[in-house]
Amino acid sequence: MRRALGGLLLGAFLLTACGGGGGGADRASSTTAAPTAVTSPATTVLPTTTTTAPPAVNRRTGVGVHHETFVDPTRPTSSGESSRTFPVTIWYPTPGDPDAPPVPDAPPDRSVGPYPLVVFVHGYAVTPDFYEELLRRWAAAGYVVAAAAYPGDDADYVMQFTDTSFLITQLLQLSAGAPGSNPLAGTIDPNRVGVAGHSNGEAIAYGLGFLQCCRDRRVTSVVALAGILGNINNPVQRDNGVPVLHVMGEADELQPYNEAIQWDRDNLTPPRWFVTLVGGTHAPPYRSPSSPYFDGVVTITTDFLDGTLKGHPEKLTAIDDYVAANGSLFRVER
Repeated sequence: MRRALGGLLLGAFLLTACGGGGGGADRASSTTAAPTAVTSPATTVLPTTTTTAPPAVNRRTGVGVHHETFVDPTRPTSSGESSRTFPVTIWYPTPGDPDAPPVPDAPPDRSVGPYPLVVFVHGYAVTPDFYEELLRRWAAAGYVVAAAAYPGDDADYVMQFTDTSFLITQLLQLSAGAPGSNPLAGTIDPNRVGVAGHSNGEAIAYGLGFLQCCRDRRVTSVVALAGILGNINNPVQRDNGVPVLHVMGEADELQPYNEAIQWDRDNLTPPRWFVTLVGGTHAPPYRSPSSPYFDGVVTITTDFLDGTLKGHPEKLTAIDDYVAANGSLFRVER
Protein backbone atom coordinates (compact mmCIF):
# COMPACT_ATOMS: atom_id res chain seq x y z
CA MET A 1 0.00 0.00 0.00
CA ARG A 2 1.23 3.50 -0.75
CA ARG A 3 0.23 6.84 0.62
CA ALA A 4 1.77 10.30 0.32
CA LEU A 5 2.54 12.16 3.52
CA GLY A 6 3.81 15.63 4.24
CA GLY A 7 7.43 15.80 5.42
CA LEU A 8 8.28 16.21 9.08
CA LEU A 9 10.31 19.28 10.00
CA LEU A 10 11.73 19.48 13.52
CA GLY A 11 13.73 21.86 15.59
CA ALA A 12 16.93 20.72 17.24
CA PHE A 13 16.60 17.65 19.42
CA LEU A 14 18.77 15.06 21.08
CA LEU A 15 18.88 11.44 19.94
CA THR A 16 18.61 9.08 22.90
CA ALA A 17 20.31 5.72 23.17
CA CYS A 18 18.95 2.18 23.08
CA GLY A 19 20.65 -0.94 24.35
CA GLY A 20 20.93 -4.14 22.39
CA GLY A 21 20.56 -6.16 25.61
CA GLY A 22 21.19 -9.85 25.92
CA GLY A 23 24.93 -9.29 26.10
CA GLY A 24 25.09 -6.96 23.07
CA ALA A 25 26.83 -3.61 23.30
CA ASP A 26 24.75 -0.51 23.95
CA ARG A 27 25.47 2.70 22.11
CA ALA A 28 24.70 6.31 22.96
CA SER A 29 24.74 8.90 20.21
CA SER A 30 23.38 12.35 19.51
CA THR A 31 22.37 14.31 16.46
CA THR A 32 21.02 17.76 15.74
CA ALA A 33 18.58 18.74 13.02
CA ALA A 34 18.57 22.24 11.62
CA PRO A 35 15.90 24.41 13.28
CA THR A 36 13.01 25.09 10.98
CA ALA A 37 9.24 25.35 10.93
CA VAL A 38 7.20 22.46 12.28
CA THR A 39 4.25 20.73 10.69
CA SER A 40 1.93 18.01 11.93
CA PRO A 41 1.78 14.68 10.08
CA ALA A 42 -1.16 14.37 7.72
CA THR A 43 -3.86 11.88 8.60
CA THR A 44 -6.55 10.09 6.64
CA VAL A 45 -10.15 9.93 7.81
CA LEU A 46 -11.17 6.29 7.75
CA PRO A 47 -14.50 4.58 8.41
CA THR A 48 -15.00 4.32 12.16
CA THR A 49 -16.03 1.29 14.12
CA THR A 50 -17.88 1.77 17.38
CA THR A 51 -18.42 -0.64 20.24
CA THR A 52 -21.49 -0.62 22.46
CA ALA A 53 -19.54 -1.68 25.55
CA PRO A 54 -15.90 -1.47 26.62
CA PRO A 55 -13.82 -4.28 25.08
CA ALA A 56 -13.21 -7.32 27.23
CA VAL A 57 -10.33 -7.48 29.72
CA ASN A 58 -8.87 -10.31 31.82
CA ARG A 59 -9.25 -12.59 28.84
CA ARG A 60 -6.24 -14.21 27.16
CA THR A 61 -6.19 -15.83 23.75
CA GLY A 62 -3.79 -17.46 21.37
CA VAL A 63 -1.72 -15.20 19.14
CA GLY A 64 -1.40 -15.08 15.38
CA VAL A 65 1.37 -13.30 13.51
CA HIS A 66 1.18 -11.64 10.10
CA HIS A 67 3.88 -9.91 8.07
CA GLU A 68 3.33 -6.93 5.77
CA THR A 69 5.61 -4.53 3.92
CA PHE A 70 4.49 -0.93 3.61
CA VAL A 71 6.21 1.55 1.30
CA ASP A 72 6.06 5.33 1.47
CA PRO A 73 7.25 6.50 -1.99
CA THR A 74 7.05 10.19 -1.12
CA ARG A 75 10.05 10.38 1.24
CA PRO A 76 13.62 9.14 0.76
CA THR A 77 16.07 7.72 3.25
CA SER A 78 19.18 9.60 4.28
CA SER A 79 21.31 6.96 2.59
CA GLY A 80 19.81 7.64 -0.83
CA GLU A 81 16.87 5.24 -1.30
CA SER A 82 14.04 7.06 -3.07
CA SER A 83 11.33 5.56 -0.84
CA ARG A 84 10.94 4.35 2.73
CA THR A 85 10.18 0.65 3.17
CA PHE A 86 8.79 -0.85 6.39
CA PRO A 87 8.73 -4.59 7.04
CA VAL A 88 6.01 -4.88 9.70
CA THR A 89 5.27 -7.71 12.11
CA ILE A 90 1.71 -7.80 13.45
CA TRP A 91 0.59 -9.92 16.41
CA TYR A 92 -3.15 -10.36 17.04
CA PRO A 93 -5.62 -12.45 19.08
CA THR A 94 -6.56 -15.83 17.68
CA PRO A 95 -8.30 -18.87 19.18
CA GLY A 96 -5.82 -21.09 20.98
CA ASP A 97 -3.31 -21.37 23.79
CA PRO A 98 -2.12 -17.92 24.99
CA ASP A 99 1.24 -19.39 25.99
CA ALA A 100 1.92 -21.09 22.66
CA PRO A 101 4.18 -19.57 19.98
CA PRO A 102 2.44 -17.21 17.54
CA VAL A 103 0.83 -19.00 14.59
CA PRO A 104 1.52 -17.46 11.16
CA ASP A 105 -1.64 -16.02 9.57
CA ALA A 106 -3.95 -17.86 11.95
CA PRO A 107 -7.63 -16.84 11.76
CA PRO A 108 -8.29 -13.97 14.19
CA ASP A 109 -10.48 -14.52 17.23
CA ARG A 110 -13.64 -12.79 16.07
CA SER A 111 -15.76 -13.78 19.06
CA VAL A 112 -14.93 -10.35 20.50
CA GLY A 113 -13.51 -7.28 18.87
CA PRO A 114 -12.57 -5.27 16.95
CA TYR A 115 -9.44 -4.76 19.04
CA PRO A 116 -7.45 -1.66 19.99
CA LEU A 117 -4.28 -1.08 17.98
CA VAL A 118 -0.88 -0.62 19.63
CA VAL A 119 1.97 0.48 17.38
CA PHE A 120 5.37 -0.24 18.92
CA VAL A 121 8.57 1.66 18.04
CA HIS A 122 11.82 -0.24 18.60
CA GLY A 123 15.04 1.18 20.01
CA TYR A 124 18.48 1.74 18.54
CA ALA A 125 20.18 -1.09 16.62
CA VAL A 126 17.49 -3.70 17.28
CA THR A 127 14.41 -4.98 15.43
CA PRO A 128 10.85 -5.75 16.58
CA ASP A 129 11.82 -9.38 17.25
CA PHE A 130 13.94 -8.13 20.16
CA TYR A 131 10.69 -7.35 22.03
CA GLU A 132 8.58 -10.25 20.75
CA GLU A 133 7.74 -11.71 24.13
CA LEU A 134 6.33 -8.41 25.44
CA LEU A 135 4.42 -7.69 22.23
CA ARG A 136 3.04 -11.22 22.05
CA ARG A 137 1.68 -10.91 25.58
CA TRP A 138 -0.07 -7.65 24.72
CA ALA A 139 -1.68 -9.37 21.74
CA ALA A 140 -2.80 -12.29 23.93
CA ALA A 141 -4.49 -9.74 26.20
CA GLY A 142 -6.67 -8.49 23.35
CA TYR A 143 -4.67 -6.07 21.19
CA VAL A 144 -3.51 -5.90 17.60
CA VAL A 145 0.17 -5.05 18.08
CA ALA A 146 2.29 -3.88 15.15
CA ALA A 147 6.01 -3.16 15.05
CA ALA A 148 8.06 -2.12 12.02
CA ALA A 149 11.76 -2.21 11.28
CA TYR A 150 12.43 1.45 10.47
CA PRO A 151 14.56 2.26 7.42
CA GLY A 152 17.75 4.29 7.24
CA ASP A 153 20.31 5.09 9.91
CA ASP A 154 20.81 7.63 12.72
CA ALA A 155 20.13 10.52 10.36
CA ASP A 156 16.64 9.13 9.69
CA TYR A 157 15.61 9.32 13.33
CA VAL A 158 13.85 12.67 12.85
CA MET A 159 11.64 11.02 10.24
CA GLN A 160 10.34 8.30 12.53
CA PHE A 161 7.54 10.50 13.86
CA THR A 162 6.03 10.78 10.38
CA ASP A 163 6.98 7.14 9.70
CA THR A 164 4.87 6.05 12.67
CA SER A 165 1.85 8.10 11.60
CA PHE A 166 2.24 6.57 8.15
CA LEU A 167 2.19 3.10 9.72
CA ILE A 168 -0.97 3.87 11.70
CA THR A 169 -2.71 4.86 8.47
CA GLN A 170 -1.56 1.74 6.65
CA LEU A 171 -2.67 -0.54 9.47
CA LEU A 172 -6.10 1.05 9.70
CA GLN A 173 -6.50 0.73 5.95
CA LEU A 174 -5.49 -2.93 6.18
CA SER A 175 -8.20 -3.55 8.78
CA ALA A 176 -10.72 -1.59 6.69
CA GLY A 177 -10.26 -4.02 3.78
CA ALA A 178 -13.02 -6.30 2.59
CA PRO A 179 -13.65 -9.44 4.68
CA GLY A 180 -11.24 -12.14 3.63
CA SER A 181 -8.89 -9.74 1.83
CA ASN A 182 -6.24 -10.19 4.51
CA PRO A 183 -6.03 -11.87 7.96
CA LEU A 184 -6.53 -8.54 9.76
CA ALA A 185 -9.63 -7.33 7.92
CA GLY A 186 -12.09 -5.98 10.47
CA THR A 187 -9.87 -6.62 13.49
CA ILE A 188 -8.85 -3.05 14.48
CA ASP A 189 -11.02 -0.43 16.16
CA PRO A 190 -9.74 2.85 14.63
CA ASN A 191 -11.05 4.82 17.61
CA ARG A 192 -8.69 3.02 20.00
CA VAL A 193 -5.08 3.63 18.96
CA GLY A 194 -2.04 3.65 21.23
CA VAL A 195 1.68 4.05 20.56
CA ALA A 196 4.43 2.50 22.67
CA GLY A 197 8.20 2.52 22.36
CA HIS A 198 11.47 1.65 24.07
CA SER A 199 14.50 3.96 24.42
CA ASN A 200 14.80 5.86 21.11
CA GLY A 201 11.33 4.53 20.37
CA GLU A 202 9.82 5.92 23.58
CA ALA A 203 10.66 9.43 22.37
CA ILE A 204 8.80 8.74 19.11
CA ALA A 205 5.78 7.38 20.99
CA TYR A 206 5.75 10.40 23.30
CA GLY A 207 6.05 12.75 20.33
CA LEU A 208 2.95 11.36 18.63
CA GLY A 209 1.01 11.96 21.81
CA PHE A 210 2.31 15.32 22.94
CA LEU A 211 4.77 17.28 20.80
CA GLN A 212 3.64 20.20 18.65
CA CYS A 213 5.80 18.94 15.80
CA CYS A 214 4.37 15.46 15.71
CA ARG A 215 1.02 15.09 17.46
CA ASP A 216 -1.20 12.52 15.76
CA ARG A 217 -4.75 13.02 16.99
CA ARG A 218 -5.63 9.39 16.42
CA VAL A 219 -3.29 8.45 19.28
CA THR A 220 -5.15 8.28 22.59
CA SER A 221 -2.65 6.43 24.81
CA VAL A 222 1.16 6.48 25.12
CA VAL A 223 3.50 3.94 26.75
CA ALA A 224 7.10 5.16 27.03
CA LEU A 225 9.77 2.72 28.21
CA ALA A 226 13.32 3.56 29.35
CA GLY A 227 14.29 7.06 28.35
CA ILE A 228 14.21 10.77 29.11
CA LEU A 229 11.15 12.29 27.49
CA GLY A 230 12.73 15.75 27.64
CA ASN A 231 15.49 14.70 25.23
CA ILE A 232 13.41 16.08 22.36
CA ASN A 233 13.68 19.86 22.23
CA ASN A 234 10.23 20.64 20.88
CA PRO A 235 7.24 22.38 22.52
CA VAL A 236 4.93 20.09 24.47
CA GLN A 237 1.15 20.17 24.11
CA ARG A 238 0.20 20.13 27.76
CA ASP A 239 -3.18 19.18 29.21
CA ASN A 240 -4.35 17.52 26.00
CA GLY A 241 -5.93 14.66 27.94
CA VAL A 242 -3.77 11.89 26.46
CA PRO A 243 -2.77 9.44 29.22
CA VAL A 244 0.92 8.56 29.39
CA LEU A 245 2.73 5.76 31.23
CA HIS A 246 6.48 6.23 31.59
CA VAL A 247 8.49 3.26 32.91
CA MET A 248 12.12 3.81 33.88
CA GLY A 249 14.78 1.68 35.55
CA GLU A 250 16.40 3.22 38.60
CA ALA A 251 19.76 1.79 37.50
CA ASP A 252 19.36 2.47 33.77
CA GLU A 253 22.93 2.45 32.50
CA LEU A 254 22.24 4.74 29.52
CA GLN A 255 19.70 7.31 30.68
CA PRO A 256 20.04 9.20 34.02
CA TYR A 257 17.05 8.18 36.13
CA ASN A 258 16.97 11.32 38.30
CA GLU A 259 16.90 13.57 35.26
CA ALA A 260 14.09 11.52 33.71
CA ILE A 261 11.82 11.59 36.74
CA GLN A 262 12.42 15.28 37.42
CA TRP A 263 11.49 16.16 33.85
CA ASP A 264 8.29 14.15 34.22
CA ARG A 265 7.40 15.92 37.45
CA ASP A 266 7.99 19.31 35.86
CA ASN A 267 6.30 18.70 32.51
CA LEU A 268 3.82 15.81 32.44
CA THR A 269 0.25 16.65 33.37
CA PRO A 270 -2.45 14.18 34.45
CA PRO A 271 -3.45 11.63 33.42
CA ARG A 272 0.13 10.43 33.92
CA TRP A 273 1.86 7.46 35.57
CA PHE A 274 5.60 7.24 36.27
CA VAL A 275 6.63 3.71 37.25
CA THR A 276 10.10 3.11 38.65
CA LEU A 277 11.81 -0.27 38.36
CA VAL A 278 13.74 -0.40 41.63
CA GLY A 279 17.27 -1.31 40.56
CA GLY A 280 16.09 -1.96 36.98
CA THR A 281 18.35 -1.56 33.95
CA HIS A 282 17.81 -0.43 30.36
CA ALA A 283 16.72 -3.38 28.24
CA PRO A 284 16.11 -6.76 29.99
CA PRO A 285 12.99 -5.70 31.96
CA TYR A 286 11.15 -5.03 28.69
CA ARG A 287 12.12 -8.07 26.64
CA SER A 288 13.42 -10.94 28.77
CA PRO A 289 11.09 -13.24 30.77
CA SER A 290 14.07 -14.12 32.96
CA SER A 291 14.23 -10.55 34.27
CA PRO A 292 12.59 -10.18 37.70
CA TYR A 293 10.80 -7.10 36.36
CA PHE A 294 9.44 -8.55 33.12
CA ASP A 295 6.17 -10.04 34.37
CA GLY A 296 5.46 -6.83 36.27
CA VAL A 297 6.14 -4.71 33.20
CA VAL A 298 3.69 -6.90 31.26
CA THR A 299 1.06 -6.57 34.00
CA ILE A 300 1.44 -2.82 34.50
CA THR A 301 1.51 -1.94 30.81
CA THR A 302 -1.44 -4.21 30.04
CA ASP A 303 -3.46 -2.69 32.90
CA PHE A 304 -2.62 0.77 31.56
CA LEU A 305 -3.69 -0.15 28.03
CA ASP A 306 -6.87 -1.79 29.36
CA GLY A 307 -7.68 1.35 31.33
CA THR A 308 -6.93 3.87 28.59
CA LEU A 309 -7.75 2.06 25.34
CA LYS A 310 -10.47 -0.33 26.50
CA GLY A 311 -12.29 2.03 28.85
CA HIS A 312 -11.81 0.07 32.09
CA PRO A 313 -10.79 2.59 34.79
CA GLU A 314 -10.61 -0.15 37.40
CA LYS A 315 -7.52 -1.45 35.60
CA LEU A 316 -5.74 1.84 36.30
CA THR A 317 -6.42 1.33 39.99
CA ALA A 318 -4.99 -2.16 39.57
CA ILE A 319 -1.60 -0.59 38.73
CA ASP A 320 -1.46 0.92 42.22
CA ASP A 321 -2.52 -2.39 43.77
CA TYR A 322 0.13 -4.34 41.87
CA VAL A 323 2.89 -1.90 42.79
CA ALA A 324 1.82 -1.95 46.44
CA ALA A 325 2.04 -5.74 46.44
CA ASN A 326 5.46 -5.71 44.77
CA GLY A 327 7.10 -2.74 46.42
CA SER A 328 10.57 -4.25 46.40
CA LEU A 329 10.59 -4.06 42.59
CA PHE A 330 8.27 -1.19 41.63
CA ARG A 331 7.20 2.32 42.65
CA VAL A 332 4.50 4.45 41.05
CA GLU A 333 4.01 8.21 40.99
CA ARG A 334 1.19 10.18 39.43
